[in-house]
Amino acid sequence: MENSSYDPYVTERIRRFDGTLIGGCYLAPFMYLEQESTALLNGSNIVSNHNQLSDALELIIIPLMGNSLVHFLQAPENYSSLQMKNVRIGINYASLVMYATALRKAAQHFSFWIYDLAPPGTCWENIASFPFSGIVLTDEFFNDNYLKFSFPFLLGSCREREAEVILRTQQLSLPMAKYEDLQISGWQEQRTSTTLFEV
Repeated sequence: MENSSYDPYVTERIRRFDGTLIGGCYLAPFMYLEQESTALLNGSNIVSNHNQLSDALELIIIPLMGNSLVHFLQAPENYSSLQMKNVRIGINYASLVMYATALRKAAQHFSFWIYDLAPPGTCWENIASFPFSGIVLTDEFFNDNYLKFSFPFLLGSCREREAEVILRTQQLSLPMAKYEDLQISGWQEQRTSTTLFEV
């Protein structure tokens, strides 16, 4: 049963390839306050009890960037709701590089997913050495790389760490079994043409 608290214009659903709903990712442009408050999330508090997903195993992905990420890293103790077992914080590669030390410290208490996995100039050691619980591939990255010999090994190493490997796409173009053969654990229904972190 899907939870009616999913706002189809604010979330992107994440599913297994058998269609099972496993979570939702909130889109950054809809999350942040326009008021002068220092609150990180919008007034409806998407991690509050009335907005939690119907099953405790389902995931809520909260993307953080820019000033919101800085506020979070300056006082992570103020965001205990983001430590819930079904909450993941989404960051991009630029944030990982810029705030590496603070993010590693926060990763002792919070769970992170990385979006925009491989922008130009990516140092794979930065990604391999960070304890991500999920990695989200863009459609472009997937289409450019899935036929390469090394691609299944890259994703296999992520799955060995028990990290989710998710494809963010508007539409699946291969047979479901092919994605599973490539070690991809699910897909995120992309609702916009922009990257998750554009505002």
